[in-house]
Amino acid sequence: MTRGDTDGGRPWLALAPALLIFAVAVILFARLQNVWIDETTQLSGATLTPGPLIAWLTGDLKIPFGVPADRMPPVSYFIDMIGWRIWGDNELAFRLYHAAITAGGLVLLIVTAARRLGTRVALIAGLILALSPKLIEMAVEIRAYPIFFALSCAQAAMVVRGDVAGRTGRLVLFLLLGLLSGYTHFFGVVASSAYVVAVFLDARDVRSALRVVIGYALLLAAWTGLAPFIFGAASLSVVSQAAETGIGSLAAFFAQLLSNGAILVDPWVALLYFAGVGLLVALGAAGLLLLVARKGIGARHDPAMSLALVLAAGIVVTILSAFAMKGFNSLSPRYNVWMMPPVALLIALAADGSLAPAGKLWRAVRLGALAIFALGAVIGCGLFLKRAEWFIHGPSQSFDAMVREAGPSVAVVHVGSGWPWGYFPLYRLHRGDVSQWLLAPDGQSLTRILPDTKLADSPHAPLSALNGYRTVLAGRIDLLGYRELRTIDAAAPPVGDLMPALTLGGWQSTAPVYRPGNYAFTAQLYQRPPAPRSTDGKE
Repeated sequence: MTRGDTDGGRPWLALAPALLIFAVAVILFARLQNVWIDETTQLSGATLTPGPLIAWLTGDLKIPFGVPADRMPPVSYFIDMIGWRIWGDNELAFRLYHAAITAGGLVLLIVTAARRLGTRVALIAGLILALSPKLIEMAVEIRAYPIFFALSCAQAAMVVRGDVAGRTGRLVLFLLLGLLSGYTHFFGVVASSAYVVAVFLDARDVRSALRVVIGYALLLAAWTGLAPFIFGAASLSVVSQAAETGIGSLAAFFAQLLSNGAILVDPWVALLYFAGVGLLVALGAAGLLLLVARKGIGARHDPAMSLALVLAAGIVVTILSAFAMKGFNSLSPRYNVWMMPPVALLIALAADGSLAPAGKLWRAVRLGALAIFALGAVIGCGLFLKRAEWFIHGPSQSFDAMVREAGPSVAVVHVGSGWPWGYFPLYRLHRGDVSQWLLAPDGQSLTRILPDTKLADSPHAPLSALNGYRTVLAGRIDLLGYRELRTIDAAAPPVGDLMPALTLGGWQSTAPVYRPGNYAFTAQLYQRPPAPRSTDGKE
């Protein structure tokens, strides 16, 4: 499969449309995205120098940032340290910085695919990724995932180019990418090991295969340096993060290898998208079987087979770990963003016809599947950007704007279990200048939320504790999935009072403010009643 030998000299034909769409989409989304819990941690850690950072990530150093501790290796923090020292606490600059890293990975992947597999395959793969709401959303995150994705693009490009095992320089570069990937995200170990499987099987002779084995052994030895970070992460694990391993969870895992819940909000869009993908995957699987039947063991040198082996190895290990390891959700779409490049390339090969049964009938089926998929992808991406505010990771900007509008004497009261998505971004901005409380389920008492303090150890108080403030801002964040978003009416905010006990106590409330989305935000301001005047006219 070397179509690139004849038409791979024009990678710009694939690069230009894919990068243009990607750039427009990420800029639009980056301007709307809000800082969320994990990003408060990343932005805090980026202010450190390497020594304290490593001690903090491993749990050996406690720093009173007032935000959750992290469970990541250090590479993404090292990269963000550079950004912090150039533009400081500029959220949009960080988002575009990470988007540029993601785009760099896309460029490498598309150019390599154009040269080896053909311009058409590279174009289709590039558009699949550029139109994916999952990639657009992830690319502007101030977290490790954009870097993790870009490294996977580089690894996939090396596998597509081929003969990594037979050339020392390529093998060394490949192993360095694996080292970086592992120290960027723990699942980089899974991703790089899966890529090693393809490189090993692509070896042309015993000497090359042995070189891969020795290189992988050295890589494993280098990854042992992750142990302190793994132990630090394990200390943060909670039971609620364990993966569900039912049929529904596995189906969601496969469905979100390329996209996310944004595609599922509109059933007809989801039908187009997944019907097209399903047909192309079936054609690709048939093409792989025909490839093996035609080439036998020699099929292992074909880039399509190499990518399929990478994907198969990664999926098997990920699903098995979901059953075996209960400390975190290994099926999380975020942990598996590294699979997007090989998935996109394999689907593009099937859509192009390089990896599909031959014949007029199969060609008609293939082109029909591609048309259906393309229609779903374009419409899905358009609707995602149109409703972008539904998919931002929390309402920190709206919350902060209301705090500033309320003035200096304001107390923030969080209502419901979604309080962390409001508390931590506000604390990072205002520190202790704004007091924050959690309303009890019965609505009659409060818990003061203090930095680095468990709620069980925080002081409790009656509602009268709010009498020392001129204004109370009550906010509730409800986490909604795609099913709830299907029935949402953005023009009809929920009726009712967030803190009816305050209203009964004479506080004057405003109408609720409502922002629908995955992190639906309802907020209400309460003004303290004026103090009663005495009979002589004095207060």
